[in-house]
Amino acid sequence: MKYYLFILFMMLVAAAGAAPSVDTEAGEKSLSCPSSMGSDGLQDSLTANCSTLTETQEDSTVLKQLELLKEENRLMQQRSRFTSGGLVMIFGIVAMLVFIVLNSRWGHRLEVKNMQLRREKNVVVAQNKQLAEARDHAEAALQAKTAFLRSVTHEVRTPLNAISGFSQVLNMSDIELSDEERCDIGKHIQTGTQLLTDILDDMILISDMESNFDQPATENCPLLNIMTEAEMNIQSRIAPEVEMKTEILVSDGLIVNTSPKLVNIVLSRLLNNAAKFTAEGSITLSVRLVGDMLNFAVADTGPGIPVEKKEYIFERFTKLDSFIQGTGLGLPLARMAAERLGGSLNLNTDYRKGAKFDLLIPANLQSVTTVQNA
Repeated sequence: MKYYLFILFMMLVAAAGAAPSVDTEAGEKSLSCPSSMGSDGLQDSLTANCSTLTETQEDSTVLKQLELLKEENRLMQQRSRFTSGGLVMIFGIVAMLVFIVLNSRWGHRLEVKNMQLRREKNVVVAQNKQLAEARDHAEAALQAKTAFLRSVTHEVRTPLNAISGFSQVLNMSDIELSDEERCDIGKHIQTGTQLLTDILDDMILISDMESNFDQPATENCPLLNIMTEAEMNIQSRIAPEVEMKTEILVSDGLIVNTSPKLVNIVLSRLLNNAAKFTAEGSITLSVRLVGDMLNFAVADTGPGIPVEKKEYIFERFTKLDSFIQGTGLGLPLARMAAERLGGSLNLNTDYRKGAKFDLLIPANLQSVTTVQNA
C-alpha cells in the first residue's frame, strides 16, 4: 500500500511538472509550424493532454479517499482503544467494588468472630477466676474446719477434764472437804458444764441459721425486759473487779415488735465476749433510738480490737487470742442473728477505751416516748 501511494504521489508530481512544458511546446509548434501541423495532429495532442489531466484528477481523488480512509481508520482505532480502555477501567472499578464489598463483609465477619472469641475468652477468664476463688474458699474452709475441730477438741476436753476431775474428788470418801471447798468445786463443775453447753448451743444455732431461711417469728415485747434478761444472764460470768452498767436511753414503757430470742442471742454473745476480755473496769449495755432504728451497744474497758481486724473477728473459727477459751463462733453467730433481724452488727472503731459493738435493728415501735435521742 505504501509503495502504491508513493507511485501515485510521484505520478501526480510528474504530471504537475510535465503539463506546462507540453503546452508550451505545443504552442511553439503551433506558432512556429502552423503550416506543417494539420487539424488531425492538433486533435490528437488535445486528446492526450485531456487524458493526462483526467488521470491526474483521478489519482488525486484516490489519494484523498485514501487519506479519508486512513483518518477514519485512525479514529476507529482511537475509538476502539478508548472503548477497550473504558471497558477495562469499568471492569477494574467493578472488580475493585466487588473486592471492597467482599473484604468489608469478611472484615465484618472476622470482627464478629473476634468479638465472640473475646467474649468467650472473658467468660472463660471469669469462670477460671470464680473457680480459683471457689477453690481458695474451699481450701480456706477446709483449713478453718480443721482448725475448728482442733479448737473444739481442746475446748471440749478442758471442761470435761475439769468436770471429771472435780467429780472424782467429791466422790472420794477418804478426802474431807469443807463446805467452802465443796462450794468452790461445785462452781468449777458448773463453769465447765456451762462452757460445754455454750459450745453445743453455738454449733446448733449456726447450723440452724444456715439451713432455715424463714423469717423469724416476732412479738410485741417491752424493751426493758430484753435488757434485764441480757444483764441477768451475764452476771455470773463477769469478774468481781468488773462493774456491769445498763443505760436505757428510751422510755421504760417502750414496746417493740421483734424477735426477743434473736436479740438475746446477739446481746448474750456480745456480753460474753466482753466478759472474757475484761479483767477490770466496766461493761456497759445501752440502748437508744437512732431515727427509726434501735441501737444496742456493748462497750467494755478491755484491751480492745485493732481496726484492721474489724471484719476478721466476724469470720468463723477465728480467735485473736488463742489462749482465751472459745470456738470462734460467738461473733459470727451474733452477726448472722442481727442480719436475720433485718439489722447489722459492727465494731465501733471510734471507741478507744476498749471494744464497743453496735447492733442496729428496725425499731417497729408500738409505743414510744423518747427520753434521750442522741
